Amino acid sequence: MLKENFKIRSQYFIFLSFLLIINGCATASRRPSVSKEIPLNQLCERQKINWQWDTINQIVWLSAPEFKAGVLINSPLMIFQGEGIVLSAPVRIKKSVVVVPADFERILIERLAKGLDKNFKFPLGNIRYIILDPGHGGKDPGAIGVTGVEEKDIVLDITKRLKKILEGYGISVKMTRETDEFISLQERTEIASRLNADLFVSIHANSSPERNVDGIEVFSLRDLGYLEKNEAQRKDNHRLLFGQLAMKKHHPDLENILSDLLYSHKQAESPLLADFVAEQTAQYVETSNRGLKDARFYVLRNTLIPAILVEVGFLSNPREEKFLKTSIYRQKVASGLARSIVEYSNR
Repeated sequence: MLKENFKIRSQYFIFLSFLLIINGCATASRRPSVSKEIPLNQLCERQKINWQWDTINQIVWLSAPEFKAGVLINSPLMIFQGEGIVLSAPVRIKKSVVVVPADFERILIERLAKGLDKNFKFPLGNIRYIILDPGHGGKDPGAIGVTGVEEKDIVLDITKRLKKILEGYGISVKMTRETDEFISLQERTEIASRLNADLFVSIHANSSPERNVDGIEVFSLRDLGYLEKNEAQRKDNHRLLFGQLAMKKHHPDLENILSDLLYSHKQAESPLLADFVAEQTAQYVETSNRGLKDARFYVLRNTLIPAILVEVGFLSNPREEKFLKTSIYRQKVASGLARSIVEYSNR
């Protein structure tokens, strides 16, 4: 568990470090060329630095009590405390050992060990800005209940209530739609890409051929394959995001690294949040917890930030539809979702 938490927190820090870099600190300092290479594990042991090699994304993560940092294998680009630094040579794998250039210790390890800014506090898990996405709308009614109630109306009302509660906690909220209008799936993901948000939450109501099925279930993104990662809409959304940032435009290496970090952070954080929201909301609402699920829904795979899709209940179940038609129950669902999101953030 500690190892998993370290990985998640490290990835989140590096992601935010990149945002700091590309919002004004992107000038990387060049260092004199050195040929000597040193095993990273020896340096970290000597300086009491935790480190981890993500073999999938080929990123080395480092951690000390107050700092996190990282560097991509076969790249000289290093991220430390919001600063982009170019080492004298790339970090490499040599006979299954991670080796770093001689200036790595001077530039990074010593800074981490000494802790240059003792007042620096990184707000782990601090959710400040959320995009709420009430599903369907306008010409798209979504699921139809046994008495004719439409999903689009139920989820819009719940989302408005959820927005009000979250704002009461001091969280900024943007809704993809606030009226009964049709917003395409493409537009919903583009909204998420234009805004500097921490989380995307899509609200839906479920349906099943079996009328006795009930409860809440929450989806996170199933791992994407090569073709899905290169889907046209994902590429467009990356361009939307990168276009707003103060970094060198059309820089393939930086864009590829940032894309990998965004995906790693999303895949680490989303299932944890989804599982927590499902459990806590079902308990608060007093309904069945159908648990964490994964899928490749359009709004999950084409949003770049941590994202979950919540199914608040089954309109195909006469009893649950009856509940969802009442404002009291919808308020309870909104309260349960808000409490679970805030509690997760505060963990």
